[in-house]
Amino acid sequence: MVGEQLRPVPLQELRYLEDGRHWHIDQPIAGLASLTPVRGQLHATHRGNVLEVKGEAETIVTLCCDRCLQHFNHPLRASNQELLWIGEPVPNSSDSIATVGAPDDSGLMEQLDPRGNFDPEHWVFEQLNLLLPIVNHCGKDCPGPVTWSSEGSSGDPRWRGLQGLGS
Repeated sequence: MVGEQLRPVPLQELRYLEDGRHWHIDQPIAGLASLTPVRGQLHATHRGNVLEVKGEAETIVTLCCDRCLQHFNHPLRASNQELLWIGEPVPNSSDSIATVGAPDDSGLMEQLDPRGNFDPEHWVFEQLNLLLPIVNHCGKDCPGPVTWSSEGSSGDPRWRGLQGLGS
């Protein structure tokens, strides 16, 4: 469906769509502060006991460099295919829609409640959010940290003992 907003869809509805459901993505994603709308496509197909999800999405986010504290733009491009297990919720789980667990209880596969929904916007958010860098670095031309010493000063006297160690 072209131009449709990414809204949760009941898994029971997806079950009866032979070709699955297709979304064209061109919108902001909740929880992801991006400069541009997220653009791409997503396809979800119900395959009995698994939901096959394939998608591509891209956007640009603004990050703050951990070294020089300047802001810079960083592109995010996700392309992923995932199988989500459809089964009864894991006992003692507070979230009946998406819980961690697998058919063999190994915990290696995400599990969806068959009576629940698939949230395509959240899936796209997760794929892009996983690509955010742990350390933000603006690039090879980073000026580095700003110095705190003033002219005519030899710096903080507490560091003098360490200056001789570097020679």
